[in-house]
Amino acid sequence: MVDVRKLNRPGKGTPPSPEENANNNLSKPASGQKVHQQVKISPETRRAFRARAAEMDTDLGTLFELMWQFYKANHG
Repeated sequence: MVDVRKLNRPGKGTPPSPEENANNNLSKPASGQKVHQQVKISPETRRAFRARAAEMDTDLGTLFELMWQFYKANHG
């Protein structure tokens, strides 16, 4: 049996520099650029939202922005 206490564990190492960061997730996105937003909703709401976007022939982000603009205009 192997003694796991004696195994060589190098660790995670040093973090990458901002220049090496492939995802470029350390900088703020440019104004007007779209970013990801995750929310937890019920499967029924998700299904209805996706169906409505398909009926309108638009993507989910555009439909959400339209809904948000409507909400702000009517609820202040």
